[in-house]
Amino acid sequence: MTMSEPSVSTRAGQERLKERGVIPLPEPDEVSAPYWDAAQNEELHLQHCSACDTIRHPPSPDCPECGDSSSDWRRVSGKGTVYSFIVDHRLMVPGFDEPYVVAQINPVEATRDTVRIVANIKGCDTSEVFIGMPVEVYFEVRAGMTIPQFKQDTES
Repeated sequence: MTMSEPSVSTRAGQERLKERGVIPLPEPDEVSAPYWDAAQNEELHLQHCSACDTIRHPPSPDCPECGDSSSDWRRVSGKGTVYSFIVDHRLMVPGFDEPYVVAQINPVEATRDTVRIVANIKGCDTSEVFIGMPVEVYFEVRAGMTIPQFKQDTES
């Protein structure tokens, strides 16, 4: 970025990224890589503590329940409920050209409501999303990366 270009944290900066066709993508790190690797295979895997069997998400090096650092990754159903959400009408993020929903999803397998997957809710009007709405995962490919998204689960 040159001194004359606006910061990406401003509307002008986001508009500049849109003009250039830049789409934000997750950047997996050592801790989150298994989540993104599973998504590439259109599977939803969550981290489990090997000591207390607690699901944890977002992924972390240590268990928030018992503090143990051992963990494994297990496939989950992909079903959950909306814990919280916002509808973004500002359209500042490149790749989003109409209002969109960003939600926190509690997976049905989680025993604590602090386990939340942040994703978009798609496939329904933004006005139809509600707290407690049953949802299910589906996978969307963006710029070669497979990203878990959610849609209303009409079978629940």
